[in-house]
Amino acid sequence: MLAAPAGRRRGEPGRCRRVTGASAGSRVPISSRSPDSTARTGGRSVLTADDRPLPSRLRRVVSAVPEATALTFEDRCYPWAFLRRAVEDLDRLLTEAGTPGAQRIGVVLRNRPGQLAALVAVIATGRQVVTLSPFHGDLALAEDIAATAPHVLVADAEDWARAGFSDAAAAVAALPVETGEDDVPLRVREADWPVVPGEPAGDDVAVLMQTSGTTGRPKRVELTYHKLTAAFEASGTPVAATEVRLRDHPAILWTSLVHIGGLYFAIANVAAGLQTALLERFDVAEWAALVRRTRPRRIRLAPAALRMVLHSDLPSDTLDGVEQVSSGTAALDPDDADRFTARFGIPVLSVYGATEFAGAIAGWDLALHQRWWSAKRGSVGRPFPGIELRIVDPGTGEPVPTGEVGALEAKGDQLPGHDWVRTTDLASLDADGFLHIHGRVDEAINRGGFKVVPSELEDVVRGHPAVLDASVVGIPDERLGEVPVVAVLVRDGIAPPDAAEVREWLAQRVARYQLPVEIRFVDELPRTPSLKVSRPDVRAMFTRADSAR
Repeated sequence: MLAAPAGRRRGEPGRCRRVTGASAGSRVPISSRSPDSTARTGGRSVLTADDRPLPSRLRRVVSAVPEATALTFEDRCYPWAFLRRAVEDLDRLLTEAGTPGAQRIGVVLRNRPGQLAALVAVIATGRQVVTLSPFHGDLALAEDIAATAPHVLVADAEDWARAGFSDAAAAVAALPVETGEDDVPLRVREADWPVVPGEPAGDDVAVLMQTSGTTGRPKRVELTYHKLTAAFEASGTPVAATEVRLRDHPAILWTSLVHIGGLYFAIANVAAGLQTALLERFDVAEWAALVRRTRPRRIRLAPAALRMVLHSDLPSDTLDGVEQVSSGTAALDPDDADRFTARFGIPVLSVYGATEFAGAIAGWDLALHQRWWSAKRGSVGRPFPGIELRIVDPGTGEPVPTGEVGALEAKGDQLPGHDWVRTTDLASLDADGFLHIHGRVDEAINRGGFKVVPSELEDVVRGHPAVLDASVVGIPDERLGEVPVVAVLVRDGIAPPDAAEVREWLAQRVARYQLPVEIRFVDELPRTPSLKVSRPDVRAMFTRADSAR
């Protein structure tokens, strides 16, 4: 069944250049394909759109009303036909290239229409997305490609022009595909290397998600189709429903697609039939102009972005029509939430989740906020449907009494396995079931929602020829929450290099959000009696200097 709003929808852009997304040639529409997970072409097993709930849902939505607007970006409007063409073209291009069984699709995920279309196409055809960060330096990105060895490498012209990028694709024999932002979302590039046909993996993995990549070899977590479906259903996104209803309000998406917050909502918006208003990066003025133009009912602001809006000079009526603000990826100061509500008249609803959970597992809704916020402010809310939480002693693993602080464990369909999963957070659960986060068991730095692991960044810094040792710590930052700084011990007999030169050296090996805001050369690193570097003392070196200024 199909239900679509009549006439111009709330939030429909007034004037924009229309991208048709019209299909070239006569291809079989995906809505008429067999639901079988494989089709036979030339005697080869070809992975096509299968009948698992999530791929099936995406194919139904993109085919429902092809001419309706699905996506806006800058001055352009993209219809659902643009996304449908990407889904159709992915199968066709791989078959024509002799790689119909290619399963692992690496995508350099910039917040641009072609990359979003590629992401949707991979999931809608039941393949695996390998998330590749455009924020890595050239060397780190090439190393990531080598480590993940995708069968197909998708990127726009800007990334294909980067130093070593094509060489990395050739080294893993990947089929090169370039994204476009006009009528053709995907096209195969000329390759002067042999392409090795990939083979279907035969598993349920949807996304090989990057969680951190400070050494150029990011850690990966497998997000399965089952896990993503459970996460979407728990948050109210209709994956199993057969009816397609295109919503009459847009959703602004500015979080990077390479981050779980961006990837999750890019797919969730399509599954829900929501129009996506895409921003390449967060800028207060651009974001505010988009809010005024599209008038969304709900907006999402990570704590760092929320503080930027709060500290801006935007008039109080900027967010007229917005009913709620959702905030996740990092701890939200309840005072910031209250100040935002006082200024704009909109409640701020925290959510709690992690990449490994394929999204949020706990949070607030409007009903909870109205009843409980004054008593529970600072909590991240209650567990979502299908999620169980408990607090255990970090050492023994035994549950602790209600209200006591310990290590947070979770269990549910969107989590790995069927047992309790230990998180890195210290937390407590009160008698009313509200979750309170009290810090981290590990020492990861949360820079505006991006995780910087000190030990991994230290390993990279130590790779500099002048560096003997290094210690990375996080220090408070008003806008981002925390930022990394590094104390560096230089090798004997070597003069300290220029800090700018070291920073440029690091920029080629780590993501931009992992770059330390300050590099300080020291005569010695403070150590504990066991000769381990004392992070609290290193942190004090920087905070004392800040307070003395």
